[in-house]
Amino acid sequence: MTHHSGQPDWEVRNQKPGWTPSTTADMEAVREQVGRILSSSSFRNSKRFPPFLRHTVEHALTSTEPLKERTIGHEVFARDAAYDTAQDPIVRMTAAEVRKRLTQYYLLPEHRQELLISYQPGSYVPEFSQRSEAAVVEPAATTATPSLSPFRSRLPVKWLAAFALAAGVLAAVATMEVIKGRGTAAADAVARFWAPILESSLPVLICIGDPVSVPQSGATAPSAARRPDNLTIDEFLRNNSVRYTDSVTLALLAGELRTRGKPFHIRRPAATELKDLREGPVVLIGGFNNPWTLRLSEGQRFTLASDDTGPYISDRERPDDRRWQLDASGRLLKNLQETYGLITRVKDPATGHSVLTVAGLVLGTSAAAECLVEGECIRSAEGLGGDLEGKNVQIVISAAVIGEDAGAPQVVATHSW
Repeated sequence: MTHHSGQPDWEVRNQKPGWTPSTTADMEAVREQVGRILSSSSFRNSKRFPPFLRHTVEHALTSTEPLKERTIGHEVFARDAAYDTAQDPIVRMTAAEVRKRLTQYYLLPEHRQELLISYQPGSYVPEFSQRSEAAVVEPAATTATPSLSPFRSRLPVKWLAAFALAAGVLAAVATMEVIKGRGTAAADAVARFWAPILESSLPVLICIGDPVSVPQSGATAPSAARRPDNLTIDEFLRNNSVRYTDSVTLALLAGELRTRGKPFHIRRPAATELKDLREGPVVLIGGFNNPWTLRLSEGQRFTLASDDTGPYISDRERPDDRRWQLDASGRLLKNLQETYGLITRVKDPATGHSVLTVAGLVLGTSAAAECLVEGECIRSAEGLGGDLEGKNVQIVISAAVIGEDAGAPQVVATHSW
């Protein structure tokens, strides 16, 4: 199996597509599979995913009528029959998350021979496939192996294993989306965006932010923080953590690099110096918690900013505009309705290489990362005038927030130069 980038990746073999359960026994087999899925750790503690899966599967088994977003919102999530789906994207958010969790479920060895339930991107109608006894999802041969930096090799094995697993899962997710028929135009848009990062023969340095924010005054001296080799073991263990949203972002971006056969290594800001950034292309994860992001974004049109009203994404051409500011009444997460993220890809004059920055407010960083691996999101940036090929580009995204999840990212502004 070959990924759309031309690199060998994961193989899916002996799957029988297009199967339609037509007998009572077939339908019961599907319902039993739904039960197995809902008892898994990815579904059993959720309030939204099980009813969506049950309802859409049962509808597919018993009806030939089309299933619409508003109908699901009304019948599954108790929304008004005429509610505005644009203002309340709960169905789209739930469908996207269910699709991802199903992929993760079937990647586990013990589930690889089970009846397959899947959803095409943008569809609420499940598809069913039977697996033969030899069905398997396994890594194909590849010569691209992520390189390990000295600092990364000193991190706890469990931490690295979690990232490696997440990267592998996301690599498989990306590949399976292509297998399911991700549109050529959308896939081409993703390829155009990543081309400047991939064109170098050098490995990519991924610099992931710290768990706490840094003073903006410290943005000019990232290396001023205590170096890892000056830390005691207790201090290192206390500092050995990252934000959950940043770790999700790392998994998404590392998965994309892996599917494209691009080696990478991971460092923290304190272990990164300017000379390291000059050694090849760079991906910076995090905003206020990554001093390199703050330093290298100076002078750009869109930047992260903060004042006495709170953090926001600033537009240099509209300095008084606060349209991309969090509205969290009482600063409670439950009151947060929308978040914002910022994607910047530039040929940086200070480093001489392409630098990709993925940052945001609260859940905005991971939402921005999702945009980078979701073809339709990147393609919509081109539709708003973003030049993904040959120019520096910035993309501002917004995403609805429901509970602790960010919904599908939407591009709200672009700038190229």
